[in-house]
Amino acid sequence: MLQQMAKDKYSIETLRELNVSYDREHWLTQDDVDMANNYVQLIERTRSEITPQVGDRVVYVTEYGDYYGHALIDHIHRDEERLSVCERPYVPFVLKEDGSIRLSVSGGAFHRVNPKDMKFLKWTEGAFKDWGSCGACANGSVTFLARVPLWFYAEPNPTYGNYTTETYRKFYLNKRMDTEEGNLYQSFDIAFRDETDFRQFLEDYEGTVFKGNWANQIVVWCFRHENRFITQDEWNRIDEPAVERRLNFYPEQVKIVKDMEQHITYFYRIKPQNF
Repeated sequence: MLQQMAKDKYSIETLRELNVSYDREHWLTQDDVDMANNYVQLIERTRSEITPQVGDRVVYVTEYGDYYGHALIDHIHRDEERLSVCERPYVPFVLKEDGSIRLSVSGGAFHRVNPKDMKFLKWTEGAFKDWGSCGACANGSVTFLARVPLWFYAEPNPTYGNYTTETYRKFYLNKRMDTEEGNLYQSFDIAFRDETDFRQFLEDYEGTVFKGNWANQIVVWCFRHENRFITQDEWNRIDEPAVERRLNFYPEQVKIVKDMEQHITYFYRIKPQNF
């Protein structure tokens, strides 16, 4: 199914909403609006729910569970029948080519994907840009949105099963050697003083431990964390026991509630008087 062509999606007023700084510095013109509308029409009339194309967006999941909800098809390798997908793209520059578009995009990392392995999810809006009427200069690009397909692709043979960073946290922890001092487990994001501290964390956040990339490394997947500050009356109505946890290096009474569907552990805390 091909996407129907849009007609004059933007006016100066509506395009200005996406290009406030450009308008302030260079003054948005009707030529800019015409350029944006022409691109929108070209992009939208060449989209399909059947065939992934340059400019389409992708939900991309790596074999290690890293989730990228706004990846981009930036190029087609026709000799290999593969698509190039950018995990974290900046807004791409767009150019007309052979009745469709090609892109120039910064970001990364880039992967090659067989389009036959991609699944159509829904229609979404994707951002594009090109140089405005002022030409190629500082802050000289005009950004616009076009309706494009959103596809799904997951790399085969996932290392950690169904765990992904869409709704879980992932930590790579190094375990202290016997000859070393300091925390028993350490990473860039979190640390645990001893085994008791670590096991308490696994219990609080439904943690699962996997082998790491070397002997003293492990990988932990667990629920996300959210603080909820509440009044004393609200605290009294929560039917959970109060437990002590160290928050910002200090012990504090909290009530722990878990959302098993969204994979979130809530720490309910009594709101300070000066909060």
